[in-house]
Amino acid sequence: MTDDEFLAAFATCSLPQEAWTHRAHVRMAWLYLARLPLSEARRDVSAGIRRYNDMRIGKPLAYHETITQAFLTLIAARRDSAESFDAFCAREGDLLDSKLGALLVHYQRETLFSDAAREAFIPPDLAPFPGISAPTCRQEEC
Repeated sequence: MTDDEFLAAFATCSLPQEAWTHRAHVRMAWLYLARLPLSEARRDVSAGIRRYNDMRIGKPLAYHETITQAFLTLIAARRDSAESFDAFCAREGDLLDSKLGALLVHYQRETLFSDAAREAFIPPDLAPFPGISAPTCRQEEC
């Protein structure tokens, strides 16, 4: 599936649920960041995941604000616009760890998996993100 086809399937919620893997989440975020400024990508990725979870999976409460925004921040900080997604994945393999090891460098497990972090962005409590600032407000307030 081409990048355009993938994003269209995500946006229309026609991407099969079994294809909505952790790698697919990273690919979707990487593609949005390739096409939009970070502030717009934050908004569109958040809205897109919420819509997909609600319409395709039927689990609107599965969305996690801190995980989404933290991954966007890390992907944006590490992304090289001259490389392909596959090259990015080869270089940044820790972002493909579905156990979220890349985030646990920055967050205590209790913080990251808290109800508060699910509902609103919580800044890192172990180590700051490299090179790019994290969101400074709750998504609904941005």
